[in-house]
Amino acid sequence: MRTAMPTLGRRGLLVASAAGLALAAACSEEEPPPAEDEGGQAAQEEPTSESPSPEPPREITITHVGDTMPGSYPNQMASDEGASFFEGVKSALTGDVVIANLEGALATYEFDKCGGGECTYFRLPGEYAQVFADAGFHVLNQANNHGWDAGPDGATDTQEAVREAGMDVCGIKDEVCLVETESGLTVGLVGFAPYTFYTDNRDLDAVAALVASAKEQADIVIATAHLGAEGTDHRHVPEGVETYLGEDRGDTRGFAHTCIDNGADLVVGHGPHVLRGMEVYNGKLICYSLGNFGGGQNLFATDGPLGRSAVLSVTMREDGTIVAAKMTATRMDDDGYPQLDANNGAFEDLNELAEDFGDAAATVADDGTLVLPSA
Repeated sequence: MRTAMPTLGRRGLLVASAAGLALAAACSEEEPPPAEDEGGQAAQEEPTSESPSPEPPREITITHVGDTMPGSYPNQMASDEGASFFEGVKSALTGDVVIANLEGALATYEFDKCGGGECTYFRLPGEYAQVFADAGFHVLNQANNHGWDAGPDGATDTQEAVREAGMDVCGIKDEVCLVETESGLTVGLVGFAPYTFYTDNRDLDAVAALVASAKEQADIVIATAHLGAEGTDHRHVPEGVETYLGEDRGDTRGFAHTCIDNGADLVVGHGPHVLRGMEVYNGKLICYSLGNFGGGQNLFATDGPLGRSAVLSVTMREDGTIVAAKMTATRMDDDGYPQLDANNGAFEDLNELAEDFGDAAATVADDGTLVLPSA
């Protein structure tokens, strides 16, 4: 199993105890008189020092957005090279680790990914990595159906462009992306998609092994995955295997549960191009799809649910316990640029879709706070 950086060991706390020695003193029959107290008061014992208070548990905030691509080469390029793409939502892109699903390649090589058939390609020059870095992102996920739109060489160039811009890449096959936070906590990110050139979400044994490897190396583990059927007819998460246009997309619920069973603290989905519901499983949050965050120059359809999305922010302790979680509603404007949504349309979508998970569903309050089911 490869890792994106050297394995980091967990810190342990060693508690030592010492046994006291009991000393027996022989007393003579005639004890000497007590010493006189020159101050006229009984001598007082020096106060014992109190034990130091234990350090509070460390916390970090994970922020994640869905499908994102500022444009596509050569016919859907931004006039300002993407400089204004995130302008309307930058205030929401804060946290210790801020993640986006990079829905395309940061390379412009020609590549036939469909064997001569009709395909949609999303490609941009490598310089566009800086657009994400300037907006505040720390990690971009490559595992999706457009990550290899410039072929294997383009996938490698994408990884290099992201790193040169000061960010990290997750979603590389069989790799754990490790990110050190300012608090000293290590976050392990693993990305999945239903294709063999990534760690395949349909192979649950491979999923379990990669997540378990991440758990051995990191304090907090985040699984991000491009999975599920696409479009407004697929807003609900079905039981069992999903297919789309004849393609096996895997067992979406089974995949998410496998991640958590093997150590993931948060699972975030994207790919259906619409929001999907949220579930709490074994105390951990699963967001099954964050939808279309932004597709510049009308890369993505913006009608109805296709245009609505949200920024997920989860604050958790070092043991994975959720301290706070919220959604910030967004929607794409007429050019496909992400904007904050004052109408909070995403909240209505998420609360409607909560019916998929019954008593295990997470919902959204009017102020964006996630309401999690009690244990």
